[in-house]
Amino acid sequence: MKINHLILFIFLIPAIANGRDMRVVEYERHEFHGGPEQRSSELSTFVYDIPYFGACGIFPPYHIINEIFQSGGSQGGMSPGATWKPFKIEKEEYDNLAKTIKYLDPKSLGEEARYTWVKFEFDSNFDHINNWKKWFLSVCDKHRDSFHKKQPSA
Repeated sequence: MKINHLILFIFLIPAIANGRDMRVVEYERHEFHGGPEQRSSELSTFVYDIPYFGACGIFPPYHIINEIFQSGGSQGGMSPGATWKPFKIEKEEYDNLAKTIKYLDPKSLGEEARYTWVKFEFDSNFDHINNWKKWFLSVCDKHRDSFHKKQPSA
């Protein structure tokens, strides 16, 4: 019996990490040149395709992620962008997403997402901040230097 439990564990963890049964988001990917590209991705891929989604590589807490998702995104102007129909996720869905992000190697997403060069990390020291912009600025004050060191060299 113990071997069967081990096998179940070995196969279950990758299933969780790959985001099975995760919400699929329909959105448009915007680049500086050309028209928008229609996309459809699981949440775990979608968050790596949104410009400036994480603050200096830090994954947003539940209340901030909903503020981002409810914004509907931005076309980006002279920068890349992503737009979608505004939505909100429940706490259980956020917890599943966060667990998936912790195990996911973003490089495994390949061309499915644009911002995969730095894996999201978590820092709950800023979870008490209720405003997206204030959260973003506060997180980057702490993590900016570390984040820039992780960037690929030009």
